Amino acid sequence: MTSKLTELAQERKAEGHKMSSREAYQWLLTKISALRNPSVIARTIQDEELRPGRFKLGQLYYFYYDPKGKDDLPYYDRFPLVLTLEKYQDGFLELNLHYLPIKYRVAFIGKLMQYAVPGKDDEIKRLRVTYDILVASKRLREFRPCIKRYLTPHIKSKLLAVQPDEWDTAIMLPVHQFKGAKPETVWKDSVEEIKRT
Repeated sequence: MTSKLTELAQERKAEGHKMSSREAYQWLLTKISALRNPSVIARTIQDEELRPGRFKLGQLYYFYYDPKGKDDLPYYDRFPLVLTLEKYQDGFLELNLHYLPIKYRVAFIGKLMQYAVPGKDDEIKRLRVTYDILVASKRLREFRPCIKRYLTPHIKSKLLAVQPDEWDTAIMLPVHQFKGAKPETVWKDSVEEIKRT
């Protein structure tokens, strides 16, 4: 089954757009209007067969999340876009890219490409990046506001796997669902944290 993100990525390629162009950005904005509706996203997720235990390291995923102790958090994202770093018995260590403003998000993914693992035809298969690599690198400090621990019992949906050829589309989608603060506040805090390190 082809996911909505795959359809968007394939259509963008067929139309010859590049993400760096102004025209491509306008094209993307017109294509994602349906994905702004959580019920549409939920239907897309329900069509997927992956379960939370099937997270693969170095891959991107969307899912719905209801955090433990949410009343004590200043804010959180109910629909994270995560890069899986580590697996634990009760959950996962992930980078939630929604915590970065889009400009920072694009730059950060670009830096992470040095850790790309090629598959067939030299297409990206996954990213071989770990928490230790992130901490040791001065170039990757954008990870700091994104690092989150997700507990399996609090994942409230199936997973929507984002294929590597969909990553450039996924990181641009405005589908974050922050609770407790406006996105601008979250992103301002994130940029301040990055600059402090």
